[in-house]
Amino acid sequence: MSEPAGELSISQHAFAYQPPPIDGDFFGKHIISVDQFQRRDLDILFQAATSIRKRIRTQDRGLTELCAGKVMASLFFEASTRTDMSFQAAMRRLGGDVIAVSNGVRFSSMYKGENLSDTIRATGCYADVIVLRHPEIGSSYEAGYYLDLLNQRIDNPTVAISGGDGIGEHPTQALLDMFTIFDQKKSLDGLTIALVGDLKHGRTVHSLAKLLAYYDADDVRLCLVAPQSLAMPADICKLVAEHGIHVQQTDDLREIIAQTDVIYWTRIQEERFADESAYSRIKDRFIMTPSLLAQAPADAILMHPLPRKHEMGTRADHDVLDADRRSIYFEQMENGMFVRMALLVKVLRGVYV
Repeated sequence: MSEPAGELSISQHAFAYQPPPIDGDFFGKHIISVDQFQRRDLDILFQAATSIRKRIRTQDRGLTELCAGKVMASLFFEASTRTDMSFQAAMRRLGGDVIAVSNGVRFSSMYKGENLSDTIRATGCYADVIVLRHPEIGSSYEAGYYLDLLNQRIDNPTVAISGGDGIGEHPTQALLDMFTIFDQKKSLDGLTIALVGDLKHGRTVHSLAKLLAYYDADDVRLCLVAPQSLAMPADICKLVAEHGIHVQQTDDLREIIAQTDVIYWTRIQEERFADESAYSRIKDRFIMTPSLLAQAPADAILMHPLPRKHEMGTRADHDVLDADRRSIYFEQMENGMFVRMALLVKVLRGVYV
């Protein structure tokens, strides 16, 4: 595959590269896909995140020693608020330093014609860990491939963590989502989990569905709520079913909301529609309102990766939803920092926290 100057193309190496499984040991490993994780790895990570949260609440100053002397490069070629700030806050709370290129490709050397592989290797010469967000599927795999080559030739090896890979995956979002579910429900066993909205293009739901499968909990029911045109990709549905999860697909949340333990809401992505009228017909059918949430069980939880717009109603609706104790999207956001702190410690130090 060619790489014309100035374009954000991904090399053929990205699509052949396979990051190593975690297999109980995070140290020195790139975090590129949820496919690297199994139940044991998630348990290790979540225990570390829980410990870190407790230490933050007790103002344990020892946290700032865990990544002291380490440098994280925040390399974001797409706009981001939560993921970028979360990683930067995580690294600083661990005592590490941050160098950031977070203003998009137009301010980077790639705008001058440098390809991603060179940008990644240049950044790897300065940092211990690179957090990469890029608009093309395969970008994180390319980062892993070229950093492995670089690490054979420099004194200080560098690891990559995906901060979002086009419409492909968002592994750390899925990890924090899973941690949030465990934190609220204590177990996945027997849960009914509804993923709602644009399941075709939503990288957060792609990654979360796969993680749910890899955890191999008992008697999990996954309800995929989307219009047919935005249904979950068939390969992910197949993977989930092969791991023993019962899958139900519908275009109406009202069919299943009364039996749902976890509602994961996402927006219908207007930018994916060539036909504005097609978007208009769909968007009004996928709005979370206080009256809709009232139909959910008293102990259900409502999650959202944020940001939110029309898919959660009006500003007045937001205020009512926010006041409902079942709405935990801001707790979900804080959990993202704890999970990313745990991940950084594990890949950079490999220590128990």
